[in-house]
Amino acid sequence: MRTARRLRLLSAVLFLVFMTGCWDRVEIEDVGIVLGIGFDMPANQENGMREGKQSKPERISMIHHLAVPKQFAVKEGGSAQKDYINVVSEGRVVFDNINGLSTRLSRTPSYEHLRVILISEKVARSFDLKNIINFLLRNPETRRSIRVLICEGKTKNELEKKGIVANPAINLRGMTEGYRKTLRMPPIMKLGEMSENLTKKENFVIQWVSAAHEEATISGAAVIRGKDAKMAGWLDEEETVGLNWLKGERRRSGIIEGTDPKSGASIIFEVHKIARTIKSKPKDGHISFDVEIKAEGRLREDWVDLDDAFKEEFISRAERAAEAAIQTSIKKALVKMQQKLMLDAAGFGKRLQIEYPRVWSKVKGKWDPMFSECPINVKVNVRITEFGTRGSKGG
Repeated sequence: MRTARRLRLLSAVLFLVFMTGCWDRVEIEDVGIVLGIGFDMPANQENGMREGKQSKPERISMIHHLAVPKQFAVKEGGSAQKDYINVVSEGRVVFDNINGLSTRLSRTPSYEHLRVILISEKVARSFDLKNIINFLLRNPETRRSIRVLICEGKTKNELEKKGIVANPAINLRGMTEGYRKTLRMPPIMKLGEMSENLTKKENFVIQWVSAAHEEATISGAAVIRGKDAKMAGWLDEEETVGLNWLKGERRRSGIIEGTDPKSGASIIFEVHKIARTIKSKPKDGHISFDVEIKAEGRLREDWVDLDDAFKEEFISRAERAAEAAIQTSIKKALVKMQQKLMLDAAGFGKRLQIEYPRVWSKVKGKWDPMFSECPINVKVNVRITEFGTRGSKGG
């Protein structure tokens, strides 16, 4: 019995000894935690392209947004400094940038905690995006759930902007979730989803970071052309609202501002539920679509001078005002896609493929230009189910 106890005790002691260290452990002081990555066009290359001297980009600039541990984020004299640092590199390919960091950093970059990937508009328009994200997809440390954003300006600037959260990369990562509360931005685009879309050569949209504000702002959408994996253009806020209605994301909420047809005053409708159906109608070599959108929600605010906001006549006017506003945003989105970008970013081709696979097999190779000629009929029905407490019934 005593021998058995001694053996168990010895085993426990040896277990604790071996658990105190791992052969492949890297100390936190020796690791550079990367929270964000940005891709920009080198300055000299931008100038060459602007002057028409360079038709094809040859190099790319990369920004590593590294966290600075709190115990090191103190200057001499005790004053605090930023808890991050942006390290800029330049290379012919992405791996050139990564490899070059080893000559400039005392810590090995770790991508396990990477939060966002930012790609500047100029890079997205000039480079095949499959090549841009290839290294990150092959890196075993990189998660496929990382958020991807397209920036109007330089990503380096966005990784310096302040927000509610002090660290710019973490702030941007949190802002991407805002799509659940507004229709002015598209759903998040994850690295893995982006790779799948590019592999399938499908058109898609990515959240757009505006450069027009001093603080970080996500609004609108960058449109990626699946055929060549490059950015084709972008949708402003209202066009993005229209696209979101056409895509019919059910788990969405947002605010629609309409105009009362009688008084001209503002009426604010808050969306709670969205239901969208699309039917394709191929006939005699021509293709058209019927779109029906149903929305339910709350009368959130109105500037109409009424004694009773519960009158059926007023509620009907409010519903018509919301319908008109939705129709306007949808029309703007369709004009942008069909007449300017000339590509389908709303999934009409997918609906045709599902309903009429034989027709799709004949047109899929030339779908985008065909889509630009397709008549699209949109019907919108809004139902207000909550009114608040204003008016005689609430008083």
